[in-house]
Amino acid sequence: MTTPLRRAREQRQLTIQQLATAAEMDPGNLSRIERGIQVPSKGLAEKLARVLEGTVSEIEIIYPERFPVQPSPVCGGGAAPPAEAGQGARVADGTHG
Repeated sequence: MTTPLRRAREQRQLTIQQLATAAEMDPGNLSRIERGIQVPSKGLAEKLARVLEGTVSEIEIIYPERFPVQPSPVCGGGAAPPAEAGQGARVADGTHG
């Protein structure tokens, strides 16, 4: 799942390290927040929103599941991975590998 925080960071063309440095936080914590594994404090969410200059709100950072983001075509939204596509072809033509 792409979160609003990740989308905002990528739109600003920042790395996790660059955003973490700007927000004065640990990059590992930022990565976990971005993946929805860790919930930031209100103060940290406010700081991230400020650093990202309004491209994401504090509420989107704290509750990413409430703001689903469609993955961009570059990030994997589209065709099935090759292994899955290949499996479908074998089933359709009756071959087993």
